[in-house]
Amino acid sequence: MGLFALALVDKTEVGYYDSWQAPGGKSVDTVTEADYDVGSATWKCQVISGALTATPDTTTQDIPATFCNPAKSIPTPAETAFNLDASFLQDPNVVGGLSSFLFEFDTEEAYFLLGMDGVNPPKAIGRVRVQAGAIGGAARTQLTADVSLPCSQKPQIMFGNATGNEIIPPTVVPLATGTAGTPGTWTGAAPASAAALTGAPAGTYVASPTTAWTTGQYVDCVNLDDAFWTGTAWAAGMAP
Repeated sequence: MGLFALALVDKTEVGYYDSWQAPGGKSVDTVTEADYDVGSATWKCQVISGALTATPDTTTQDIPATFCNPAKSIPTPAETAFNLDASFLQDPNVVGGLSSFLFEFDTEEAYFLLGMDGVNPPKAIGRVRVQAGAIGGAARTQLTADVSLPCSQKPQIMFGNATGNEIIPPTVVPLATGTAGTPGTWTGAAPASAAALTGAPAGTYVASPTTAWTTGQYVDCVNLDDAFWTGTAWAAGMAP
């Protein structure tokens, strides 16, 4: 049986970080259907098809001809865009159904789980923008709806099967948590410098609190560089 689950992103959740791909900051190998909206247990049985659709960026840079060389176009693609595409049986006659969820939370951000073999890989998680699906249609027919939910960031996919698998991109394990203060403190392995902190992959160093630190708050790195949390990223210096 496949999995199709959704849950609204709650930015007030304890420890929330913008790099989270699933509720509670879980990764594709640890998250379960139970972490999502309770309706997901039913919604998966309505899904006719579900897929992550990739749309490559085909931007090119045109180089004009010169006396020595002919004109040419050089591919300069940006990141590929992803959509969670699904077709499902409509259920506007159900309170709290999938049709209701998509309609109520239209444009809001949600976590998704898409599995092709139950809890086993291959499966994917990520964040999408919710869009309402069609409601109603031709008389005396089984009504369906199609949605294409744009991903907010590159999804995380667990390729393989129950006996061998690989997670792409790999899960980032936090090295330390920096707690605001004057100065603040680190729990775990503090970054070597402000440059090492600001240049680390998202999620490597967690901030507490996750809201913007107040004026004068900071933490010291190993080399005594000061750094603070802006609310969305680490920055060198003290909070302004």
